[in-house]
Amino acid sequence: MKLTPSPYRGRSSASAATQSQTTAPGFSNANRQKVIAATGAPSTSRANQSIYHLRCGLCGHDYGCNGLDIKARLCPSCQSGAPGEPLRERGPMFDFGV
Repeated sequence: MKLTPSPYRGRSSASAATQSQTTAPGFSNANRQKVIAATGAPSTSRANQSIYHLRCGLCGHDYGCNGLDIKARLCPSCQSGAPGEPLRERGPMFDFGV
């Protein structure tokens, strides 16, 4: 009996890179929801996830979404999607009063 190695063996870094494409800025899902940027803020709906800034390609609505939900996300404004996660303004890293 001849055994062949799994085609997925030894490709963990490639498959991980493929999976993370949904969180890359510029990615748009099938519902025209586009990733603008990673906010770095922790998700309020899923443990161990962070919030990404998404923009609807249909109405331009900006909202937050955790990384696991990006692929199937619908716009909360025009597609009856779930409410978005909060987007927070990024403050300056150091404010020296200048």
